[in-house]
Amino acid sequence: MWDKIEHDGYEVWVLPILAYGPPAPDTLWHYTGYFCRHGADAHLAGQSIRFEELVATFRSEELAREAGYVEGKRRIELIRKGN
Repeated sequence: MWDKIEHDGYEVWVLPILAYGPPAPDTLWHYTGYFCRHGADAHLAGQSIRFEELVATFRSEELAREAGYVEGKRRIELIRKGN
């Protein structure tokens, strides 16, 4: 399920995804996500910026979600600094 946090006028949305196979106690996770300004229509071109981590793996759904939030916030900070 998609989850959201707010950061400096943006929304960061993250979806943890299974790295492989059905869920099991040792299943690894990746994430996909995007960020956009509050009120943006994220499905329209130019309204959101997407990102994902499909190489590194995380030991739980929650760890993948948190890593996605960190990456989304990092990218927002880069935009705010003009990089």
